[in-house]
Formats: sequence, C-alpha cells, structure tokens
Amino acid sequence: MVVIVRQRAHIVGLVLGAVLWCTLAACTGALVYRPEKKIEPVAAAVTAKNSNLPPMPDPKANDATPAGIDTTGIGVRDDVHIWIYKNYTTTMKRTILMTMAKAMQDVIVTAPRTTEVAKSLDRSYKDAAMMLKLVRGGTKSEAYQMDELLFAQEFNTPERLDAYLRYNLLLSGGKAAH
Repeated sequence: MVVIVRQRAHIVGLVLGAVLWCTLAACTGALVYRPEKKIEPVAAAVTAKNSNLPPMPDPKANDATPAGIDTTGIGVRDDVHIWIYKNYTTTMKRTILMTMAKAMQDVIVTAPRTTEVAKSLDRSYKDAAMMLKLVRGGTKSEAYQMDELLFAQEFNTPERLDAYLRYNLLLSGGKAAH
C-alpha cells in the first residue's frame, strides 16, 4: 500500500512539474524573444549604435575582385559584415551569421582544390547553420530564410557565384577547373 501511494505521489509530481514547465515556457516565450526588425537594404550611413562597424566600401571597388574588401581582417567582407549587423540585433544571431559568412568567404578566397578541403569548409558552414536553427525563439523557416539571405549577400557577383559552383562541384565528387 505504501509503495502504491509513493508511486502515485511520484507520478503526480512529474505531471505537475511538466504542467508547470509548459506553462512557464508558454508565458515567458514572448518576454525572451524579441522579433528582429524587417530586413531592409543596407543604407550608406550606419547608425551610431553600430559605429564600430567598418565603413561601407565603394560598390565598384568591392566587386572588382571576388574577395571584395575586408578592412577589419576578420575574413568577412565589409558589406556583408555591415548587412549582418544592420539587419540582426541579437548577439547570438550575429555571431552565427558571421561564422557562416566567414566559411562562405573562405570558399571564395581560398578556392578549395580538393574534395577534402571543400568538405572541411562545408562542415564549418553546416555546424554554424545548425546553430542558427537552434536559436531560442526562432523557427526553422526563419533560419532557412536567414541562410538564403546571407547566401545572396555573399555570392552577389558572377565571379563569386562561380567560386561557389566550383566548390559545390568538389563536394559532389567532381574535379575543380583550374
């Protein structure tokens, strides 16, 4: 009899704990997640809040080479860096997107010549993309949209897109054109 009472008490405790957890999760969701502002084209002037960002490069000079302009030396083009910080306000999303942008930029700058190097870059990118899907308050579709928008920012010239296509060919087992 004592065992049955203890089992029931344990089950009731588990159920109440689950209900309390679900209730708290439902109530605090809106308090924890602050929706991002609507994505808009990057303006030439950067707000004072982001004054630590590099200056917006001249589009002609930036697009003159596949690598573009990276005055900070962090491995992300300045225009992409500014775009990320202008359109995403949370540190977590910015950090993840900067990591993804660095992996994409490596595809352009280092031009992998072997499948192993391409797969290594792909792992770095996919690890960061997976983290984007796990950001609290976000959905998988939002993560997918951020990924697509970042891709469009990063591979925005024919030369950059060509570098991506050669990299993608290596991932599929093909040979890179030299």
